[in-house]
Amino acid sequence: MHRLAYAYQFLLVASIGGVFVFLSDIRDAYGLPEWGIGLVASVGFLTTLPATFIVSPLADRGYTGPLIIGATGLAVAGNLLFGFGDTLWHFVVSRGLLGAAIAMGGLAVKKAVIGHEVDGAGQKLGALLSASVAGFILGPPLAAQLERFGFATVFIVFAVAIVAVTIPLLGWAWNSPVATSRMTFSSVTRLLERPGLRGALLGYTALFGAIGIFDSVVDIYLDDLGASNTEVGLILLIIGAPLVVLPSPAGSFVERSNARRIFPLAMVAAAFSVSGYGLFPSLIGFTLAGILHSSVEAVSFTSCQVLTVRETGASQSAAGQALLESAGAIVAGATAFMGPVIFDLYGPRVLFIGYGSIILVGAFFSGRLLNRSDRSIEMAPAEPVVV
Repeated sequence: MHRLAYAYQFLLVASIGGVFVFLSDIRDAYGLPEWGIGLVASVGFLTTLPATFIVSPLADRGYTGPLIIGATGLAVAGNLLFGFGDTLWHFVVSRGLLGAAIAMGGLAVKKAVIGHEVDGAGQKLGALLSASVAGFILGPPLAAQLERFGFATVFIVFAVAIVAVTIPLLGWAWNSPVATSRMTFSSVTRLLERPGLRGALLGYTALFGAIGIFDSVVDIYLDDLGASNTEVGLILLIIGAPLVVLPSPAGSFVERSNARRIFPLAMVAAAFSVSGYGLFPSLIGFTLAGILHSSVEAVSFTSCQVLTVRETGASQSAAGQALLESAGAIVAGATAFMGPVIFDLYGPRVLFIGYGSIILVGAFFSGRLLNRSDRSIEMAPAEPVVV
């Protein structure tokens, strides 16, 4: 039944992908300013912060089923509002609802998939990452094809599909055995006392900031380079393919290897690949840099998640993942808001090379924090219960 969780994650993210492919279109159709496009792109990341902190203690207490119901409701509302909206604030609220849905639903399915033990968590989380990326890269071409039947049709189809998958998914999620812990908001933040978790968190936020930039400017950048909506979808499909195929085997590899050494090295490679977007301002150059970037992300993100699960154990896995997602969302929200502004003022070279340098600095400090953990990573004890 894990396949239902992967399908659910795919559809949640695919609806977001459908949003991003139309950013330049709604900008032109409704005369939205560049800061408005940045706000639409960033607000979904920002709503992740309160959603994850509210949801993670509930997920670690075993309430995965109710959380999935709530996420589905938010996703349906967000899709319909974007499909029928016609003002900046309609699109902003819609994006916020979709961001909260991904935060809530994503944590719930991660908790259910991990279950009651950390063994094999890398492969499972890698498969969920693959589903997310598949949704992001297939969402735009799917949306572009559905647009032929009307703009609103795109988001009606996404909403109906999410509901259709939710119904059978609930039967599995409600009865899935998970390790539980009586987590509170304060106990979530106390996890930050562990240097290994702080190192993973720092690296994750640096990497996630690049996603905020990419999401907010990719459609505009490729449009400036002469790509049509169909070509944008095709390019995203090509550069995202490694992230569909590699995360699951990468997770298995990282679990057998030294994740604390692999993660900083992967960050260094990510820094150079992000800089490549600005160094080679052409459709071919962008595509090649994107293939390298997504290949490196398959290793870096799974390494970070494995490090986090090993620090928290299965019983507190939702809390650990919530810290990653919320911190990453703050940075991604800021970069998504500022990305279009910097892009408009200084161009892609300054934007991407500048942020690549930030990732490089983050790799150094993340590696130092991980090396400070001179003890073996401890597994948090947990007892499996059926909820």
